[in-house]
Amino acid sequence: MKHNYKFIILVVIILLIAGFMVFAPGVEKHNNIAIAGSTSVQPVAEKLAEQYMQIDSSDKLTVQGGGSSMGLNSVKKSSAQIGTYSSKLASKKAGANVKQTKIATDGIAIIVNPNNKVSDLTKDQVKDIFTGKITDWSQVGGTPGKINVITREDGSGTRDAVTKVVLDDEDFVKNAVVQSSTGSLMQSVSSDPNSIGYASLSDLRENQIKKLKINGVEATDSNIKDGSYVVQRPFLFLTNSTPDNQTQTFINWVLSDEGQKIVSEEGLVPVN
Repeated sequence: MKHNYKFIILVVIILLIAGFMVFAPGVEKHNNIAIAGSTSVQPVAEKLAEQYMQIDSSDKLTVQGGGSSMGLNSVKKSSAQIGTYSSKLASKKAGANVKQTKIATDGIAIIVNPNNKVSDLTKDQVKDIFTGKITDWSQVGGTPGKINVITREDGSGTRDAVTKVVLDDEDFVKNAVVQSSTGSLMQSVSSDPNSIGYASLSDLRENQIKKLKINGVEATDSNIKDGSYVVQRPFLFLTNSTPDNQTQTFINWVLSDEGQKIVSEEGLVPVN
């Protein structure tokens, strides 16, 4: 009986210590939300996550790039709560268990070197340049010189969007130079007077490159919103079909006026 009494006291002490550790001031339990995928979506996702953690300190959000393909795969493999994707995603490719939420619309600028005198191309001309049917700037009113196409790697959401919207799912010319990031692509265009490439409007460094009008229409927020600028794509958050409460609450906040204000500040067109 004496031993049982000591055992009961020991159990009570352990329970009291455990309760103190759970409820003690300064001991916080974080809900981890991992976000991974498109490098184009990454900057706005980081801003949104940073602001949200100031509002709700119980949630810890981490954001990483890796490409849109990684974003989709990370959700399918449950290695991230949110995958980011930067082009239209067919339901068949996404799969039945992946939910898509559009958080913004992004314009994609067709860019050339600042010294290039060409300022306007039709969508068909851009397609013919990127697929290798037009090979010299003199064919589109420019100074004679071989056109050097700069593109992104397979798996890039930006490349995927340009392939769908501009190239009508044809392939880029085989001798196109492939760059693994938007920054390196813009650097290539800024250093080569005969080059042409593409980049998200939100990523542009316009002192280094020149964006072209397409079909006579400039890439601006208003022209993207009304659809007159045709080279555009959605920014998507991907989750499983039934995201946990913390993840869904964050996404709801992203779609709120407060979240969409940050989207706008990052150079993107809000969804509302």
